[in-house]
Amino acid sequence: MKKIANALVCVSLLGAAAAQAEGLSIGGSLGNSRVQSDNLGSAATVDRSSTGGKLYGGYAFTPNFGLEAGYARLGKFSNSAGDVKADGFYADAVGTFPLGNGFSALGRVGLFNGKLDSSTAGSDRGTSYKVGAGVQYDFDKQLGVRGEWERYRFDALGSKSNADMYSVGLNYKF
Repeated sequence: MKKIANALVCVSLLGAAAAQAEGLSIGGSLGNSRVQSDNLGSAATVDRSSTGGKLYGGYAFTPNFGLEAGYARLGKFSNSAGDVKADGFYADAVGTFPLGNGFSALGRVGLFNGKLDSSTAGSDRGTSYKVGAGVQYDFDKQLGVRGEWERYRFDALGSKSNADMYSVGLNYKF
């Protein structure tokens, strides 16, 4: 009888923990973006880095897996030919791995529909991949802070470009 009671307590605690970790979340981050492009050539970029940020919403299906979708503005980059603005929408599968004491590791992979808007070559949109990794610290059951690295791939304006964003932001769980 004691074994059954202990098993019921364990199962109820697992269910309570899962209920806490699942559900809707929103968040935003600010950071620094750095671009690398295959067509910069000898026209060395004067400004390869810019301030970037993102806003997102997500849903955790389990304590370890969820989806996030959002908008990322990666900034404005300059070279001798002009300026290029980079932004777009994304959808990611996100894995969360508890590390203990409120810390979790994050891994993400998804699709990015990015737009490059050039002051000289016009604008172009393309869909490609996006990956990232980070660490989150949860202050309580609802509010956490994230530090992340994300790579956004652009296949637009006849070039293949990567923008790496390093950011810090807040995540709020409902």
